Amino acid sequence: QGFFAVLVIAIIVIFQEEIRAMFERIAVWSLSGRHHDDANPRVVTMLVRSMGDFSRDRIGALIVLKGKDPLDRHTEGGWGLDGELSEALLESIFDSHSLGHDGAVLVEDGRVTRFGVHLPLSKEFGKIAHLGTRHTAALGLSELADALCLVVSEEKGTISIARGGELRKVPDLKSLEGTLECIFRQRRPKGAQEHL
Repeated sequence: QGFFAVLVIAIIVIFQEEIRAMFERIAVWSLSGRHHDDANPRVVTMLVRSMGDFSRDRIGALIVLKGKDPLDRHTEGGWGLDGELSEALLESIFDSHSLGHDGAVLVEDGRVTRFGVHLPLSKEFGKIAHLGTRHTAALGLSELADALCLVVSEEKGTISIARGGELRKVPDLKSLEGTLECIFRQRRPKGAQEHL
């Protein structure tokens, strides 16, 4: 009995992060039936236009669309904000004169909840060899949670999506729109999909 007690404690200590993540996922399962406004076509169109403007003007941007996983323990700093997601709001946040322009914007249910947020950096050195801080942060968060991260390179104006521990460039805005629509359809609860 003593051996098994020690073994259980050792397992808990070794896998504490995995166990914590499992319980966090269980805690949010009860919300899985909740409708997410991120699937709203208006939100998709607005995001595509904003990313296109940032890309054209070479404005660096990092937008995080929350999934089901909690993000609090993976993010630091920033300022709280409960504002409706809009092009004007995103442009003001990522303006070079804004205090939070170097951080990430967190979006949940069609609203900006925080901005100027610091994300965990990826440690996958093979993937981040030629990436900037924004891309490394987007990849890092996508490795730890089911959030979707949209990134615009300040230097090249390229648009990338980080999801599920993978980062890929989007060739054009039409492709970005199609990708967002597909992802949001997958996120939408089954009951909501049937009513579309």
